Amino acid sequence: MNDLLITTVVTFKLFKQPYKIGDTYEINGETRLVIGIESFELNKYDSTLKVRYTCQRLDVLDFVSKGKAYRQEPHQIEMEATLRHDKWDRVSDLNLGTTTILRGERYKILEYTEISLKGTDLYVSFLARPIHPVDRKEAKAKLMDERRKKLQFEII
Repeated sequence: MNDLLITTVVTFKLFKQPYKIGDTYEINGETRLVIGIESFELNKYDSTLKVRYTCQRLDVLDFVSKGKAYRQEPHQIEMEATLRHDKWDRVSDLNLGTTTILRGERYKILEYTEISLKGTDLYVSFLARPIHPVDRKEAKAKLMDERRKKLQFEII
């Protein structure tokens, strides 16, 4: 199954403008909409900027739009993770701003509430908010607009 929301890393040469939230880009024939910026890393040795984005795949339109139901009251939940001592290299998966999946839903990590050691394991508790794709109609309109631009069509 192809996920609707994905995390992707894009590398830019320095002084080339990185994507902003709301921008679309195409990779491997797939159009993606940037809905969040998770993190970035500057590498002065090879003059690159590596940006980790949360993106919506615009080619996937078979989903139920959820965002409008949650617009009234932004909510967050407390989550926890335990990393075994031999898996500490995965601690970057829990950096602030990154996204994680719980029961099939994607959440953005906002704030740590507890970090402790339990034996040789690292225990992390944090607050996260749900990430929702843009409305299906908006996604379809954005995809059609991008295709029109690519084909250089104008509607009069």
